[in-house]
Amino acid sequence: MASRYLVESINLNRRFDNQEEVLVSLNSLGELNLHLKRLKTAEHQLIEAANLSRIINNDEQLLRNYQLMKVLDSTNGKFDNAFVWQSEYYHLKEKIDSEKTKNNALKVIDSTGDLTSTRASNILPITQNENQVSKQKYDKFKLIFYALLAAFAVVLTSFVLFYVKRNNRLKYTRELEAKNKKIELQNEAILEQSKNLENINKVKDKLFSIVSHDLKDSLTSTKGFIDLLKDGQLTQEEFQSYLPELSESANNASLLLFNLLNWSKSQMQSLDPKPSLFDIKEVFTEKTKLMDQKFESKGIRLVDNTLRDFVYADRSMIEIVIQNLLANAVKFTNRGDTISITNQISNGRAILSVADTGVGINKEDLDKLFVSNTFTTRGTEKEKGTGLGLTICRELVELNKGNIWVESDKNIGSTFYVELPKSKVENPGDT
Repeated sequence: MASRYLVESINLNRRFDNQEEVLVSLNSLGELNLHLKRLKTAEHQLIEAANLSRIINNDEQLLRNYQLMKVLDSTNGKFDNAFVWQSEYYHLKEKIDSEKTKNNALKVIDSTGDLTSTRASNILPITQNENQVSKQKYDKFKLIFYALLAAFAVVLTSFVLFYVKRNNRLKYTRELEAKNKKIELQNEAILEQSKNLENINKVKDKLFSIVSHDLKDSLTSTKGFIDLLKDGQLTQEEFQSYLPELSESANNASLLLFNLLNWSKSQMQSLDPKPSLFDIKEVFTEKTKLMDQKFESKGIRLVDNTLRDFVYADRSMIEIVIQNLLANAVKFTNRGDTISITNQISNGRAILSVADTGVGINKEDLDKLFVSNTFTTRGTEKEKGTGLGLTICRELVELNKGNIWVESDKNIGSTFYVELPKSKVENPGDT
């Protein structure tokens, strides 16, 4: 906007051959373009102004021109030229100051008075009016220029304040979001701790229930037989007749204790398998010998189809699994039923099975066997259970990179399968 007014001023004054005003406008336009970083345009305008200053001998505007040329060359990095303009500026300034001090300044003015009045008398009234209009436009331009500078300053200040305020608001929002996230994480941690405490409390209640009822009954029964024998209230023959029942009670207590300890460890996440190669047939042989008395007391026929074969797992854990499966089969078979044990190889893995011709399992109860430690039923002779046996079997088998499942038909029987690796199995994340 300001440059347009200056250009109009130059064109108007050139039309009326008003070189003084053209010179002033050229210097002003060059200064404006210099501030606006239009350095090439400013250079052309200032050079034209310098030439015109010399033609019309206007030392004041030439002095101003030298100052602007110095700034222009400094901005362009031409410091040698800028130094020359600085020198020219001081030489001219000394000349102007010297002339002002001369006493004959008035004489010069008087000697040129007639010429000036002659020229003035020859200027038409219309030219004076046009010059006055030109001066008014120039004054109007200066006013607009300063108004634009003021408006620019106001806009710049408003922008800076808005930017600072926006940054402060964003910073406050980020801090608030970080605090909310921290509180959310703390709440999640507290909730997780509450769930863990609740689970631990359930484990404790389950342990107390089992210890105070099932384990206590087995130990009390065993202690009663021993006290009767110690007090001489049983003859040797009577003791021998009760010995199978005493052995069964001890076996029940031993198996229950095994399950109880391993289940509590699994709930506390402290079970750590130590796998090795071992012959699975040896484990079946050892565990069936421990169950001989139960097989005989219930009239159960055992069919052993096991073969010598090696698996890679924690032997003590697999012993507990097989013992639980055999005890479970005995519990749910009637007198005269059959229990069959086998092992085979499938796809490079060992498959163990314990099958019975007992009462079988309801379809709706199949999904509860390995996932609940509260599901339990009494055996064919009212044998009690804790609901821990099959849950422990699943956890121990999975710890050893294996699988366990069951197939059953009501009143026909059940077969429990255990799949185990025959060699070391790498974790999916191992490299």
